[in-house]
Parts: sequence; structure tokens; C-alpha cells
Amino acid sequence: MNDAPRILRAALAGLTPAPSHDATRPPELTQIYTPAGHEAALDPERVMVIGGRGTGKSFWSASLLDERTRAFVARSYPRLRLDRCDVSLGFAGVDTGSGGAPNSEILDELILRDGYAPIKVWRAVILRGLSRFIELDIPASLGGRDGLVAWVDADAERAQEMTRRADEAILSQGRQVLVIFDALDRLGDNWEVIRERTKALLQTALAMQTYRAIKPKIFMRIDQAEDRGLVVFPDASKLLSKGARVDLNWECRDLYGLLFTLLANDPDAQLPFANLVQRTTGVDLGDIDRMGLPAPLKDQESKQEAIFIALAGHYMGSSRTKGRTYTWLYKHLADGLGRVSPRSFLEVLRSAANYRGMPADSPLVINHKGIQAGIQAASDLRLQHLQEDYRWIETILEPLADLRVPCPEDDIRTRWREAETVPALSESSKSYLEPIEFSESGEDRLTALLRALIRIGVAERRADGRINVPDIYRVAAKLLRRGGVRPNR
Repeated sequence: MNDAPRILRAALAGLTPAPSHDATRPPELTQIYTPAGHEAALDPERVMVIGGRGTGKSFWSASLLDERTRAFVARSYPRLRLDRCDVSLGFAGVDTGSGGAPNSEILDELILRDGYAPIKVWRAVILRGLSRFIELDIPASLGGRDGLVAWVDADAERAQEMTRRADEAILSQGRQVLVIFDALDRLGDNWEVIRERTKALLQTALAMQTYRAIKPKIFMRIDQAEDRGLVVFPDASKLLSKGARVDLNWECRDLYGLLFTLLANDPDAQLPFANLVQRTTGVDLGDIDRMGLPAPLKDQESKQEAIFIALAGHYMGSSRTKGRTYTWLYKHLADGLGRVSPRSFLEVLRSAANYRGMPADSPLVINHKGIQAGIQAASDLRLQHLQEDYRWIETILEPLADLRVPCPEDDIRTRWREAETVPALSESSKSYLEPIEFSESGEDRLTALLRALIRIGVAERRADGRINVPDIYRVAAKLLRRGGVRPNR
């Protein structure tokens, strides 16, 4: 009896789509996959990294901060010379202990209570980060009358000269220091405060582009990066324009590369998976612990598809008219901006492996019915995770239940008016951040709501002007689409 399908099915069923990371908790080495397209995101010379929910902003922040994971990643991206970098945390929205990065409460004390300009605070935070790796004659504490922020504020020229000397000293050692800023939506309690502090951080990073060894690195949400109020200072485009920033995306081949890495690193599944790979592609997995996934399994979609066909079959039904499993899965997980979250991808496969309708004697590991059921589970999970960042999303989507999409924009507006969605949001926003579009001027609230959904990828505007909600959100939100995956009831 061939136990390989059962063993591989158990490995998929045991997949645990990574929870939301924060920059202080590094991932396990067996969880790390290094897509070629993410090299720019980790490049010390690229300041701004922009990504949606679950695309890896905090994952990569944590990987850079931890010496062990950084060394592991450095082997995949040798051009970046990450093995010659030291990394400090400038902000991550969490408590980091004595001498660590400030949280929003400390920022409130320094800026609102003590009256220091945010740009002075960020200058001090960067100096403090440098002091972990090079001796600097600066105050040890950040706040207080004799603290580092007061020291920076008292003499800007002295602070700049200290930073310049630090840059030269670090450079003379053949090293660089990255100072990482993540979770910027936690900089304050409302968008006006967050915007002011973010803008000051960007101005600081822009001013420091002449330094050769000191490199601020900023990970930011899409809606913040495209906030109209953020780019009102000179040369902001040097950081936030499409050519300057790095957009963190996962291509189809990247997600399958991640899956194959997880299977190859699973102690029980490693041997049967290696045999399957050898049989279907002729590729030897080799020493994956040291060398990582072989290049053909990362770059050649034909070989990836051959492996997935062995796992899940050719088609999403009885013939090619139903779609190829390899491409169908990616297509139905994409949001309105064409992005797919690794968590959603892994959740589909986990759910498919747990699908009870799978014949016990099937030579496949999962089948198309399990994949379809997995889309429903992934949609629920994706919307749940989205609510952690955008707590208003449920209030916006709930009135749209049973609406058939694509639909005219007015159909959505009518639902929101009938449900009094805007007043409900205004009341709820006392306890959480409202859509960032509400803090921008120049349009009515219903238009701002729709723009918010489109900007974060929950909705998309078709060429004919109609509004569509992709399956990854539509199913959980209980919207309808002819021929689409059915919502859970």
C-alpha cells in the first residue's frame, strides 16, 4: 500500500498559516522562504517597503532584526551583504523593554506632553539605535529633561555631527546599520496624529539618504503609503513614488515555492515529497537545510505545476474547461489589486487536506472539491485578519450581503444609505481608527468608503465602471456572483 498520499495529506492538514507577526518575534528557519522578487524589499538601499495585510512586512522586519534568521536570509540574497549588517528597531508598535524602541505611549509623552517636534524624536531614536553597535557620547534615556530627545532638540548641529561621525565609524568597519520602522498605523490614536508622525519619519529618512552606513528602513501599509496628506513635503516622491518604493507581492510561483519548502522541511513528509518531486520533475531536493529549495522548483512554473498535479490533479473538475488547479487556486485567492496572501494560500491547502469528501483510496493528496471548500475557509480567515487592521470593514460589508457582483456603484451606495452605514462608522470610530479616506478632504463619505475598499483591494472597479468584490472577500461577506464559489450560510 502506498502511504505517500496519506503522509503528504497529513502534512498539508497540519499546515499552520502564520499568525500576524510583529517585528520582535523572528520566524523559525523552516518557515522562511526567500522569493527572488523579495530581494529588493530587504535591500538596505531601499527605504520604503509597502505591503497589504499578510504579505510579509512584519515577517521580514523580524527576520532582519534577528541575527540567526538574518544570516539564513543572507545566503539567499548574497548581493545585499546582509551578513555585514547590524539591525536595530526604531518602532514596531509594541513594548520592547528598557532601552528599546518607543511605543505610542512614549511618543505621546515626548511629543504631546513635553512638546518636542516628531522629527527630533526620530533623530533621537535613530541615534539610540546606532548606540547598540558603536560607542556614542549621548544620553542613555530617551525622555526626560536630560534625555536624548532633549539633547537632540537643544543642538541640531551637534546631533547631526554625532550621526555623521557614527556613519563614518560604521563605514570604516565595513558594516551597515539598519534601523527598522514597522506597524506605523500604531503611531497614534487617530489619523491626524499618525500622519504627522509618519511624515516626520519620512522627512528624517529622506534627510539621511546621504549617509552611507546608516540606513532607515520603513515598512508601511498600502493605505498609509497612498494617503494624500502624507506627501505634502518637498521630495516626498523620492521615497513613495512607484519607482522608489518596493511593493511587497507574492507571485504564483512564489507561493508554490513556499508550499514546497514547507513540505520539504516537514520531518514526516520530507522523504515521500522528495520522491514525488524526483518522479515528476527529475529534480533532486538535495540538502534543503543548507541550500534551500532548488532553483527549478522556485523559478520554473512547468515543474511546479507537475508537482501540484501529482498532489491535486490536473483540473478543477472533469475537464480543462473547469480550469487548471495550479492557476485556478491563485486566481481565486487574488484581491482587487491582484495580490495573494501566503496565509490564504496555505489555509486553502490545509482545509482541502481536511476535506471529508476525499475518497480514502484516492492516489491524490487533495482534490478540486477540497480546494473549493478551502476557498470558503480562506475567505473567512482573510476577512478575519483584515478586521484586525481595519475594524470598520464588517460595518461596511454587512449591508452588502446577498448583493450580486459585479454591480453598478449606485447599488452599493443605496445599501449603505439604507443601513445608515456612515453614521454607524462615525459612532464606532470613537473606539478605533476610521477609514483613512475620512481624514482626507474633497469628497462625500460614501465615495470615500468605496475608495477605501478599492484602495485596500477588497473591491475593484471594472472597465465598464461596475464594482466587483473578488472571491477572497466576497465569499465570507456573503455576496453573490454567477458561477462563483458559493458563500457559507
